[in-house]
Amino acid sequence: MIDQVWASAAIECCLRHGIDHFFLAPGSRCTPLTLAVARVANQSRANVIQHFDERGLAFAALGYGRATGKPGVFICTSGTAVANAFPAVIESAMESVPMLLFTADRPPELRDTGANQTIDQQNIFGHYPKLFLDMPAPTDDDPSKTFLTDLGNGISKANHGPVHINWMFREPFTISAKYQHDAQASESPTKYQHDAQASESLDTKIELRGNVLIALGRCNPDEAQQALKLSKRLNCPMLSDVTSGLSTASFELPSEFSLPRPDTILHLGGRIVSKSWHQWPQQLADEGVDFIHVTPTGQTINPNHLPVEKFHTSLTNLESKIVGSPAADSFRNSWSNAAAKRVEVLDNHFATAAKMNEPAIARFLSVTCPIDDGLFIGNSTPIRDMDWYGAGDSNRARNIAANRGASGIDGLLATATGYAAGLQKRTTVLLGDLSALHDLNSLALIAESQWPLIVVVVNNQGGHIFDLLPIRESQHFEKFFATPHEYQFEDAAKMFGIDYRRITEMEDFTNSYRDACAQRQSMIIELVTDRQHNIEVRNQIREEIQKCSSQS
Repeated sequence: MIDQVWASAAIECCLRHGIDHFFLAPGSRCTPLTLAVARVANQSRANVIQHFDERGLAFAALGYGRATGKPGVFICTSGTAVANAFPAVIESAMESVPMLLFTADRPPELRDTGANQTIDQQNIFGHYPKLFLDMPAPTDDDPSKTFLTDLGNGISKANHGPVHINWMFREPFTISAKYQHDAQASESPTKYQHDAQASESLDTKIELRGNVLIALGRCNPDEAQQALKLSKRLNCPMLSDVTSGLSTASFELPSEFSLPRPDTILHLGGRIVSKSWHQWPQQLADEGVDFIHVTPTGQTINPNHLPVEKFHTSLTNLESKIVGSPAADSFRNSWSNAAAKRVEVLDNHFATAAKMNEPAIARFLSVTCPIDDGLFIGNSTPIRDMDWYGAGDSNRARNIAANRGASGIDGLLATATGYAAGLQKRTTVLLGDLSALHDLNSLALIAESQWPLIVVVVNNQGGHIFDLLPIRESQHFEKFFATPHEYQFEDAAKMFGIDYRRITEMEDFTNSYRDACAQRQSMIIELVTDRQHNIEVRNQIREEIQKCSSQS
């Protein structure tokens, strides 16, 4: 049928743009697109990841986009299957992660008629997509004259966030002999170039004043190295977020030590996890500090409405874009000495900690996870623990990711699987029990993954993040906020055929994790921790740092 010609032309257009990963959910209305993908996959021209859950599949496509900087193509049938992709679309939009969605739909004559599995899919994701295209139902017209130009423009926009393309198909979906040919001839032979790293050019130099403090947010390893070079040239301290992949100095320093005020705060890259950091610059707003943000995505990150001067440009060649004099040695030394004291406190604490606790888990993984592997961190306490207590190489960035756009706990296992596929590397995943329960059926993706995932699930029988909030004092806390449960993950691992370990002692965890790295196969390591003990450890570390700070 003619729908096969159009669908094949669409998939060929993706391939010509360098997009060759397709995330495919089962369904009838998307049959033309599915068959077109199957054809190129059989020719070894495309990679396919399949999953029965559209929500998890969309997150897997998101993870792939995070790792590669180019979109994977999410394909699903009509109806609520489309709506299931919404959380991943939101995350993609808020972090400018590449994503392309091909959703199948009923033709115009079946809309608003009560036809089965028909919902209003036009602009279903609201303002989040960079572009929405409602493609016409296929006709005998040549697709190269009908929709390929619009499709090519949409694919280019998907390099910088989600693009939703809605495809109307009529039944029947069987292939007639007339159209069993390679649709490659239907498209112009032009070879398109991938432009995921493109951004607005910078015509003017960024001028920095006085003593500079660099705040490095989310970025990729190459961008982190550029920031490191800049900090060395400017002789200035640099605070690095966990999602930057670097480990220079913590964003907790300003709240823990009395430090000299910078003249300029230079924010490079994306979001910053630390809550205390966002509170500290607000205190400097009336003290004449310059706030500058350099962002490759053009994204505004200014929740405190500070007088920030924003520059939309890539983080490459920062040394040629930024002008500034070296910071005073006394300024740099104050910050570096405080960072060294904080590291010493943490090193001393974890050297003697024996009982399983969540800060120690994060610390161990930050040190032990192989530097060439991927590392994906779940939200709530895992991302905070890794940011607060993690260690690493201050001269070499690693591949690390987290869904910090909307900071949800949904789709984390699926995102990690897509991230591993994009990196083409084994990936360690650290997340909490509720996050794992929320995305349990994505274990099917892990079971089928070509790249091993070591999933470390911290099970404290509830939502430990609320233990860190004032609501903990409420009489309703345990039932309505902590969400206690008694679930374990052994049977889930068994159902999906994934190796499993349940561990209660820190020494056993260290041995099991090293074994998992040596075996090079996927594994779930469930770590049982006690919420009250975790609170005590955090308080003890805080007291040790405060004591060190008061003595400096």
